[in-house]
Amino acid sequence: MSGSDWANLRLIDHETVASTNDEALILAGKDAPAWTVVRARSQSAGRGRRGKSFASPPGNSYTSFILRPQCEPAEAPQIALVAGLAVAETVDFLAPDLPRAVCKWPNDVMIDSHKVAGILVEAALSGSKLDAVIVGLGVNLLHHPEIPGVRIASLHGLGAPEIERDRWLECFAGCFMERFGLWQSQGFSALQDIWMERAAGLGGRVSLDTRPPLQGTLKGLAPDGALLIDDDNGITHRCVSGSLVLEDAA
Repeated sequence: MSGSDWANLRLIDHETVASTNDEALILAGKDAPAWTVVRARSQSAGRGRRGKSFASPPGNSYTSFILRPQCEPAEAPQIALVAGLAVAETVDFLAPDLPRAVCKWPNDVMIDSHKVAGILVEAALSGSKLDAVIVGLGVNLLHHPEIPGVRIASLHGLGAPEIERDRWLECFAGCFMERFGLWQSQGFSALQDIWMERAAGLGGRVSLDTRPPLQGTLKGLAPDGALLIDDDNGITHRCVSGSLVLEDAA
């Protein structure tokens, strides 16, 4: 393991860890500064939203950013949308010959209906106040796991040249810092239209695993990042959690 300063990041590199998010949470509890980044070549127990596990072979990018935003805990999930936008923009920059990357609410980035990156945001609270936010990112640069029923791909598998981890982090970090700064100063509404331009499934048929399940047409996002779905009776539902299925892409 080694630690080094890289641009405005404090980069902490590991060969392998159970989870970069777990390592970042430990460091955040020890007062690690904002923009500390934990990176690993592989993970033995990588996880996504709702505790879902995923394969983390060498060759991809596995990073977790420690952030200390000035916001309410309820606003922290918006950071997943900010990070997803930055991932999509970085993919387009580094792989311009691929189809345009799109953002699938709330935490995936897709190309041609295939997931190429996922985001896990976890909050660390001090009482009722937000102490830190961990933004974990798994980006399929060279490889992708095989999950039955799920369309997943790597950038290289879709036709992009091989992208080195350092090159990816350098480009992504700059973009993420810029987008995060705009969100921090002006709120998600400043990024709403930009995100919507990349919204996967916009205007299409979708379903959300709420109770009861919700089906309808994806209308867009509210200024606070909530998902807006018009049901079959024309009623607009505001959704802040759940797993979205793009039925038109199924």
